[in-house]
Amino acid sequence: MTSLVKQSAFTPDTCESGVGGIDWSSIASAESMSAFCGIMAGFVFAALVTVIGQRNAVDGDGHASRGLKLLLPCFVGLATASYLYALTSGELVCIRAVTEQLFSGAILAADAVVVIIALAWLLPAYDRNKHGELVFFRGLIQFSAQFSSLMLIVSSDAFKNSVLHQRAAGWSTAMFWGSGIALMAAVFFFWWKPLPAAPVVPSPPPPGVTTTAEWSTHWRDEILLNGRVRVASRTTVAVGGVLAVAAGCTVGVSYDHWTAMPPWLVYTLGEAALVLPGVVIVTAVWAVPRD
Repeated sequence: MTSLVKQSAFTPDTCESGVGGIDWSSIASAESMSAFCGIMAGFVFAALVTVIGQRNAVDGDGHASRGLKLLLPCFVGLATASYLYALTSGELVCIRAVTEQLFSGAILAADAVVVIIALAWLLPAYDRNKHGELVFFRGLIQFSAQFSSLMLIVSSDAFKNSVLHQRAAGWSTAMFWGSGIALMAAVFFFWWKPLPAAPVVPSPPPPGVTTTAEWSTHWRDEILLNGRVRVASRTTVAVGGVLAVAAGCTVGVSYDHWTAMPPWLVYTLGEAALVLPGVVIVTAVWAVPRD
């Protein structure tokens, strides 16, 4: 004998009625955010093509390659965020849409900072640092990284308050803001910290290195900063992939699981959407070019 389980009737909630205390529509904004991320991805793709096709200044190949290593994961991340926002625009479950945008926004916040750092590497690649352009870009990177970190804090805290209808535990707010302030302090520290001194010239020296000054420059750019850029690039890819998978899994969860999210899950998702892109921002700022 077969028994049938009857599910409750599905009632669409597109965030327009204020049901559940959510007074802002993630679904209504998703289409515009998808277009915005798509436009940014298009600009990054144009930069990739331009860098590959243009001749660099003398000794600029290394700097251009570091810029490319950061631009490529940003293009993939921004294109993915555009796709995820497009998925959210078709949502019929408000809380699920809010959760999807939490992850999409985390990808956007991290990649926006990495794009600026990648562009900063193109200044020495094309010999565009005769009037303090790199100093300006370093200041812009610090501002952008701090602003993105602040937006991550606000986004995670707002997600928690929206889903739990302003009944979140007080310690959760302290946790989010404490993690965010630690992130902002780390961004400033790694941006400000001077590079270590070059070690003793190895024997035999690398090809093309004949003096101590040449070794110092080679070690700084080709060994130290090149390694940092590699770490930042791989971190951007890894974190972007994790956030994209999380958003994709969220889309696939049935509507009847979103009637009441447990507080521990809300706190975990909010903290993850703050810490993971924060790691990308810190490692990227760690890899900024130096004058």
